[in-house]
Amino acid sequence: MLGWLKPKSTRQERGLAWRAQMVIATRAPFVATGSPREDPDSLVGEAVFNSESIHEVLMELAYGIDPRRPLRETAESALAAMSALVVLRPSWIAYCNAHVGLAPEATDARSEMWRQWVAGDTVRAWPYFAQARSAVTAATEKIAELQPALADFCGHDFTALARKTA
Repeated sequence: MLGWLKPKSTRQERGLAWRAQMVIATRAPFVATGSPREDPDSLVGEAVFNSESIHEVLMELAYGIDPRRPLRETAESALAAMSALVVLRPSWIAYCNAHVGLAPEATDARSEMWRQWVAGDTVRAWPYFAQARSAVTAATEKIAELQPALADFCGHDFTALARKTA
């Protein structure tokens, strides 16, 4: 297509892409540098816990940009993969609440940390662990495809420096 016929991205679209890039880059296991863990299965619980915020930002991105943009298809694919984790999140929250003895309505920082950072052996004891691990693998692959597309769309990849130092 001729360059002058391509619609330029709007400020709103770039803002959505930038926000998505930032939210994804700060959530495990989707962090650009990765996070070293003694037990990588603990990342399954963390990914399920973080899935809600990533799902939300992907919804905004996928449906807030022009359908003709290639980024939209990639974002929708990542959104579909993340949806499998969001479905598991209520079960994860209930499991953590029962395991640690948290009140279901507790949203203080301490309670949220107990739900987010859980030891690998506890995560493996969750009845939906195998399903969640498979969903995390699929979502991680789709997010890995989305990150360079976001960087290209935004014109800058602020996670590149973190990957170089890791």
